[in-house]
Order: sequence, then structure tokens, then C-alpha cells
Amino acid sequence: MLPVFRNINVFPLKHTNRPVNPFDLCHLIRIRLCSSKASAVKEFEDPEISHAEGSAVTISDQFELLSDVMTPLWKMPYDEQLRAKHNWSQSVVRMINERVNANRKEKRRLNVTPKIYHVKSSPVIMEYRNKDEFSIRNGADGHPKTVGFFIGSTASDNAVCVPGTHVITMREKHKKIAQNFEQYIRTSELPVCTDFRPGGGNWRRFIVRSNEEGNTLAVAVCHPQLLSQERLIEEQQRLKEYFTSGPGKDDCPQSLYFQACPHARCTNEQAPFVLLHGKPFLEEHMWGKTFRISPDSFFQINTQAAEVLYETILKQANLTPRSTLLDVCCGVGPISILAADRVRGCVGIESVRDAVLDAKFNAKINNATNVDFFYGLAERLTERIIEELDLATDIVAVLNPGRAGLDPRVLRLLYKCPQISTVICVSCKADMPSTLKNFVQLFTEGNFKLNSVTPVDLFPHTWHTELILKFIR
Repeated sequence: MLPVFRNINVFPLKHTNRPVNPFDLCHLIRIRLCSSKASAVKEFEDPEISHAEGSAVTISDQFELLSDVMTPLWKMPYDEQLRAKHNWSQSVVRMINERVNANRKEKRRLNVTPKIYHVKSSPVIMEYRNKDEFSIRNGADGHPKTVGFFIGSTASDNAVCVPGTHVITMREKHKKIAQNFEQYIRTSELPVCTDFRPGGGNWRRFIVRSNEEGNTLAVAVCHPQLLSQERLIEEQQRLKEYFTSGPGKDDCPQSLYFQACPHARCTNEQAPFVLLHGKPFLEEHMWGKTFRISPDSFFQINTQAAEVLYETILKQANLTPRSTLLDVCCGVGPISILAADRVRGCVGIESVRDAVLDAKFNAKINNATNVDFFYGLAERLTERIIEELDLATDIVAVLNPGRAGLDPRVLRLLYKCPQISTVICVSCKADMPSTLKNFVQLFTEGNFKLNSVTPVDLFPHTWHTELILKFIR
């Protein structure tokens, strides 16, 4: 046993009579919205939607405009969405080819020719999001305490916050809890945070998560500014009472947290999550396994499609009882734990402390005794872990980083390890320059061949697609 360690389809868009290719436009609308892993700025390419400026959003059209932003494919039949995403997957391979050959001195062109599989569809396409992160700002009616999602740019101070009332990918429970939170903060003396500097306000955002059983976990994030600890505790108590015995009791989440975060985003270590009510964790179930999820831990946004994703990853990995799985950016450990029965052992690396604690707990309750997880940055831990695996004869590396990809040093360590013959890259944003750079590095420096590309649709009604890229020596 392994020692356990200490060209896209063109389609017509609303507001325009001519066909628009959303991957081939130079005019960009910048829309800020919340992604599955973090609040991010996303560019949607449609030069003719004049309502992109938040100041142009009206009470009558706000919900349709938000749907166009958050679920831009909502009017497209699902089979057409899948065809479009397959074409996008082909475009990613072309991007890799272009970058592989961009700086070559030799005239002979290198061709990256993987097998591109058809998109694996999501088992559920409506109300699939298990996490939503709501912002707080002026609404279309001018109310400064509106809980929803931004249309427009906060940088240019023209953003309008629109409630997610009619967004088809959101669960009704999330909407109701967010509506109750909006009603609560409108009774609160604390203003909305518009500036991190002193006097810039307090209420920052509101996060709602849920599992497939319908249990919910909510986090109210507040900038402490110059508030005393006593005043923060008072606000926490008022929020708790509102949901447990006040007007919000019918939609009270099973877990309610409060975080006083003085930065744009804080981990539990930087600003502790204070449990106001209920259980400290969510639990999710996949393949007969149980997974604990903390407020600070990442979990795939679409649980049922995540099962398809993980099944595909493990199938592509060709694991055997001799294999050791190196799980980089492992989150709460689903890939390692689901693979544990098939391999000699699994080692996971994760940079979020609470996720590692969850992963260790999940391994224990699922009797995955040949699995271990380590807390830290991959660029700091990978070398030591590979050295500890010197007796392993077959190592399969699964890389599932955030949108920025991995540090080149990590990839260098992987392709220098002779026991690693297969690398599985998982990406929700495979066309980002930093992510493409990872793929090119494996191909050019590491002499890995891109064997296959498998798209999995975790995000119906949006352009986002999870890609599984299998590299082999």
C-alpha cells in the first residue's frame, strides 16, 4: 500500500436583426456578476445592447436584461446550446495550436490533433445552481439596498443591482432567502458598502448555497469599518432573530453565518465565519458518498452535472490498482474519494484551509483510508509530495485549478517526474491566456500529447463549459 502522508454557431441576439458571432466581436460590454468560484468581471460581446449601461436599466425591462446577462443562451434550445459549446471546444484546440506554433523557429508546423468528444449534457438545465452570490447596490427603482446582480460597471459608478427573481438557473429557495435578506438590510441602520475606506459603508454581499436535498446555508458579508465588536454582535443578533423568529422565519436557512470582512474577499482565517444559527456545514451526496462543505470551500456549481464530470475524469484517467492519483486543487476531495477504491492511493493538494479540513473529514466518513490531503499552494507542496511518491510506479495527475491556471513551476515538476504518464486538466475557462499557457507548456516543454478533449456542460444557458483535456506521454 502507498504510505498515507502526514468557430462557434452564429445566432441572432435580442436587440439586433443581424447575426452576431459572440466570439468575433471587438466591442465589449463589461458586466460584473458572480461566478461559481468567485465574483468576477465577465465580458459579453454584443455591441448593440444599449442597455449594457446600468443607468439605462428600467423597472420594466430589468429582469429580461439580467437574464440576457446571466443566462445569455436562455432562448436557445438546449441541443443547439450543446452544438455551440462543441464548436467552442474546437476553437480552444485551435487556440492551443496557434500558441504552440507562434514562437517556433522551425518551419515545420506542429499539429495538436486531439479527439474532441461531443459535449456531455447536464442532467438538469433549470434551477441547477447550488450557490449564488448576491451583490448589494442601487436598484432600478433607485433603492440603495437592492440585493441582486450588477448590470453595468461599478468602476464607472453606473451599475444597477437587479434581483434574480426570474433567472432560470437559480433555485427558488435562493431567491426567497435573498429577498428576505433584502428586507432585513432595509430595516438595518448599517449602509451599503461602496468604498473600503472609512465611512464607505458596511453591507457587502450575501451568499446562498444549497444541496440536492434542499438544505440551505447563507452567509451575510459585512465590512466592519469602524464598528465596535459590540455593535457587530448586536447586528448579528438582529439578523438571527429576523430569520429564526421574525419575518424571515418561513425561509430561514438551515445554516446562517455572518462574516465581518474588511477586504474584497476574506477566507475564514482572515475573517472568521460566525455561525448564527443551525448546522456548521452543508452535506452533499454523490455516488453513495457523503461530502461535507464549509462556507469557505469550493464545490462544483451543478451537483448532478458534477457527477458526470467526475465519472468522465476517472474514466479518462484509466486508473488501475497500481495507480497513484495526484489531485491538485482538490477542493473538498471528491475526485480522490471517488477514485479511492480503484487505486493504490490518492494525494490531494488544496490552498483553502477549510476545504482541506472538509476533505480529510470526508475521507474518514467515507472510509477512504488510502487518501490524504495537504494544505498549501501547489507550487510549494508539489515537489515534496512527488519526492515522497518515489516508490510509486504509475502516477496520474488531475489538475483542477481556478480560472488563472497553475504556476508554471508546478507543471515543470509534473513533466519532470518519470512516473507521470497521464495528466488530466479540468478547466471552466479553457480559453483564458493563462490557462492556454498551461496547456502549451505541457505540450512543448513537457512533450505531452493532447490526446482528447471532452466538454461537460455544467452551466446550461451560458457560454461556460467545463473542459477535460487529457495529456499523455
